[in-house]
Amino acid sequence: MLPFPVLLALPQGPTVAVYDSGSSGPVLLLLAGNSLSSASTYGALWAEPALAGYRRVAFDWPGCGASPWAPAWYGLEAPARVLALVVATLDLPATVVVGHSLGGHLALHALPRLPLVRGLLLVGTPPLGAAADFAHAFLPEPRMGLLYQAELSDAELAQLLPALLQPAAPASQQAPLAEALRQSDPAFRPALAAAIGAGVPDEQAILRATAVPVAFALGEADALVSAAYLGATAAPTRWGALVHLVAGAGHTPMLETPAAFATLLAEFAAAVLPR
Repeated sequence: MLPFPVLLALPQGPTVAVYDSGSSGPVLLLLAGNSLSSASTYGALWAEPALAGYRRVAFDWPGCGASPWAPAWYGLEAPARVLALVVATLDLPATVVVGHSLGGHLALHALPRLPLVRGLLLVGTPPLGAAADFAHAFLPEPRMGLLYQAELSDAELAQLLPALLQPAAPASQQAPLAEALRQSDPAFRPALAAAIGAGVPDEQAILRATAVPVAFALGEADALVSAAYLGATAAPTRWGALVHLVAGAGHTPMLETPAAFATLLAEFAAAVLPR
């Protein structure tokens, strides 16, 4: 379970909710996905013994979780700026960034502005280049459209949640995601859709240019992202396997199988972070 959030007013930016373990040790910065909160995504991971030697930091995107609604900071470019502002304001040292889904895309966009990042773990995040990549990066899943819809009824949430988890995920895993989706600003999702329609930064070019080690993780039963696409993505600094498949998990492995995910994260962090 995450600690109580602290509201952080960013210089020339919005106010965001920050969660900090306060412990010493190398830093893990944990980023949630579209309309999700840090608590719903990483709550089960926070106390995993494999991560006990690390300072764990997370924050909620504007309009999501415990962060105030701030429509001027939705989309793609603005949240990536928020990420850079959070890192600078907290004065984070050498850091491993974990980006889940949209959080991974935003981490890629901000990566050139984050000189102290020593590793990037992308979870359910297929790096995109041209618009045509969407058809190959994502599986043909009609429920994905709900992630860009403003209002979500209870029936629509019931359709969407299984796409974010493994099939027949227990209510204990569905409940935190449902709460986060209900809590988020309905304007967040259409603003994201509009930004994607206007053009996504060339994430593959960012990967080719970076010296930062990058690892790709995917739940074995992920209903949204193509494992084949991730494996074929050109990433000169790729760490470990082409794709680290997490057994027993769908699109949100840190919630579904926290012990296995924590072990993977600890191995990656130990390999790339100075102790």
